[in-house]
Amino acid sequence: MNRILLIEDDQFAYLEISQLLKGIGYDRECIIRCADMKQVMELEDVKDIQIVLTDLSLPDSDYGETFEKVHKKFNYIPVIVLTGIAELDFAIKTIQNGAQDYLVKGNFDKKMLNKAIQYAIERKKIANDYTRVFNESPVPMYVFDSGNYKFLSVNTAALNQYGYTNDEFLELFAYSIRAKEEGEEVLETVGNGNSDYIDVGQTRHVKKDGTAFFVHIYAHHTWFEGKRAWVASAINIDKKVIAEIALLEKTEETEKILDSITDGFFTLNNEWKLTYVNKESQRTLKHTREELIGRTIWEVLPEARQNKFYLEFLRAKKDNVSVHFEEHYALLGIWVSVNAYPTREGLTVFFVDVTEQRSHVQMIETQNRRLREIAWIQSHEVRSPVANIQGLLLLFNFDNYADPLNVDIMEHIKEATGRLDEITRRITAHTVIDRNDILTSN
Repeated sequence: MNRILLIEDDQFAYLEISQLLKGIGYDRECIIRCADMKQVMELEDVKDIQIVLTDLSLPDSDYGETFEKVHKKFNYIPVIVLTGIAELDFAIKTIQNGAQDYLVKGNFDKKMLNKAIQYAIERKKIANDYTRVFNESPVPMYVFDSGNYKFLSVNTAALNQYGYTNDEFLELFAYSIRAKEEGEEVLETVGNGNSDYIDVGQTRHVKKDGTAFFVHIYAHHTWFEGKRAWVASAINIDKKVIAEIALLEKTEETEKILDSITDGFFTLNNEWKLTYVNKESQRTLKHTREELIGRTIWEVLPEARQNKFYLEFLRAKKDNVSVHFEEHYALLGIWVSVNAYPTREGLTVFFVDVTEQRSHVQMIETQNRRLREIAWIQSHEVRSPVANIQGLLLLFNFDNYADPLNVDIMEHIKEATGRLDEITRRITAHTVIDRNDILTSN
């Protein structure tokens, strides 16, 4: 059974309105009467109340307060004001504040009252749909006056997020929930906004218990109960921001480590652009980080596209394999040992300047080659003159130094020792390694 709540202190007016209601189908049993605001506030069984008809001037509540209290008490029930105050501006303001209709006593009949009731019920159904969307939204939302920033309405998600009751929240202002260190910037952004919609961005708010947390604020300018107001969504991004801060700290820690290593390190995206370079890379490439980030590796090292760098980097990306190679880069005058690893974003590259190491290895290889040549000379070329000298000494007449044959033998010995001296000089030359020869051979 649908019931009507009639709030009226005047007995004559109550009987007159009751008679009109009976004429449009509401029996006396369907009508609940409250003669003052105290009875209204104490009324508990409101489940079947279809509509509220209220006078504004009650013994314990004047017309400036009555509607606000009734509207708050019966938030989802349509309210029609029945009053003797025939002021257009006041009527408009009452409608703006949430009344479904405004009827002046003595100026309506049962037909007009019936139409007002039916229209009020339908209007309230539509309004309730929007109210429920607001109140039941999982996103914390609130409405505040654009003039003084006082909260006008708040949904359940916001109450849960901030820890206040609805009455407590409506006693606060928009700046009451802002962290002190945020200053006035956020409210200035809203207050000075010329647009109906503002993405305020990230800021910090405070719960009732003093806990600070990060939120992202979106605000929309609108009208609410006759007042110019802002509807704001306060999305809790605390976990996201904390994770981003932790990631940033980890990234900074990683960058410090990468900057401290002696290997060059850089990363490339899938367009071959440098996205990170450590200090050693900057030193080797002879460019600052600012000069390198965002440029392609082929802009920085144009010759690299013509050698192993391009082929191996392309293979790493195409085949999704790690690659290792050594290559000489003439413009920088260095040899580098490179390890490249494919990632979803591009390539991660470590490189080491191995010019010195390569020179040492080449020097050792050259020394070994010289030693082999010296060994060959000793085993082949030295043996011949030594053997000749040994053979000639066997023919030398030591008993008679005046023997004419000895003169010829000494000439041959002199010739053999000359050849031996020449071979010795060649061996000595092989033991001296010219660094330029090594670099040239590379």
